[in-house]
Amino acid sequence: MEKKIKVLTVIIFFFIIWGTGTLTLLNWKKEYSEFEKRKLTAFPKVKAEQVFSGKFQEQLNDFLNDHMVLRDQSITVAALASKTMGKKDQNGVYFGSGGYLIEKYDDKDFSKKEIRENVKYLSRFTNMVAENLGAENIRVALIPSKIKVLQNRLPMYATKSRMNDYMKSYLKSKLNDSEVFFDMGEILMKHRNEYIYYKTDHHWTTLGAEYGYEALMDSMGQEKCVVVKEQTVCDNFRGTTYNKIHYSPSKDVIKKSEIESAGKCSLIYDISGEKQAKDCLYDEEALKTEDKYNYFLGGNFGAIHIHTGCTNGKTLVLIKDSFANCMIPYLTFNYENIEVIDLRYLNSSIFDTLNELERIDSVIIMFNEEKFMQDNHLWLLE
Repeated sequence: MEKKIKVLTVIIFFFIIWGTGTLTLLNWKKEYSEFEKRKLTAFPKVKAEQVFSGKFQEQLNDFLNDHMVLRDQSITVAALASKTMGKKDQNGVYFGSGGYLIEKYDDKDFSKKEIRENVKYLSRFTNMVAENLGAENIRVALIPSKIKVLQNRLPMYATKSRMNDYMKSYLKSKLNDSEVFFDMGEILMKHRNEYIYYKTDHHWTTLGAEYGYEALMDSMGQEKCVVVKEQTVCDNFRGTTYNKIHYSPSKDVIKKSEIESAGKCSLIYDISGEKQAKDCLYDEEALKTEDKYNYFLGGNFGAIHIHTGCTNGKTLVLIKDSFANCMIPYLTFNYENIEVIDLRYLNSSIFDTLNELERIDSVIIMFNEEKFMQDNHLWLLE
């Protein structure tokens, strides 16, 4: 009887391994994971030199990991098990208090050489603009991630990167006028007990952007808009951080602020060199997708020209990443025209875009700190 049980165990084990391998190979044509929001590793090409060097085996292992049957479910179970066993993080995400999922950043995630390169490009461009427009009309506004602001929600012994401080100190040393640098972290720290970051996404919320906008306008000596009312547009948002582990005890709420000047906008998108017109800052269809943060502007594009409901004739150039998308409605109060530029998707020189403008009154450069330090598109400011 005992011998039969051993034989049956071996047979079952064999079929599990064989079945998993077979189903994995049948799934190999899948190129993108909606679950993790990333491209999956392709099956490696078989070349003698790669086989002998071991590179083929490494790529094959990555391929099998990415295409393993029931991979998505396994990620969810692993995260839940880690949380249950009291682990403080899973797959680069800390389990913060209050249901917050907080992206983990260590010093090793950044390169000082890359930081210095990015600061060089940014500071040269900033100094040139300040010389032409005046320091009062340009701001470099850097937004820290949750791990820097919500330290009160981090688990004990969580590691924190010191590269943010290094980057900001180095940037200030390269700017001709310290007035142009605006640290968003200072205002966000004052409101860290409020809902200023999404729990399951890496972006700040509409409330966080509103606080940032008010402080930024104060620093530039400008009047601030009046929010007529707030409206909840989604109450089941789970964002980019959730996608890393597919576990969260709560869902996020997306709100929009009703601002008169934001309701009278016309937009022209430059998509791969072709112009596309829209008449709203918000994309209702995005709320039906997984990427619900794309509700703001419809996502990220190389260049967007926005004509607002403001009538003061002023033009703002906003060079940004996705954090700025939910602040733009507030900025429509201060500028009649906003030229939005995202270097990651720009198809031509930034100066080609700027030279098309009749006038420029202000320039705001707005990046998330961690993403700025890792960005490889800043050379486009040269």
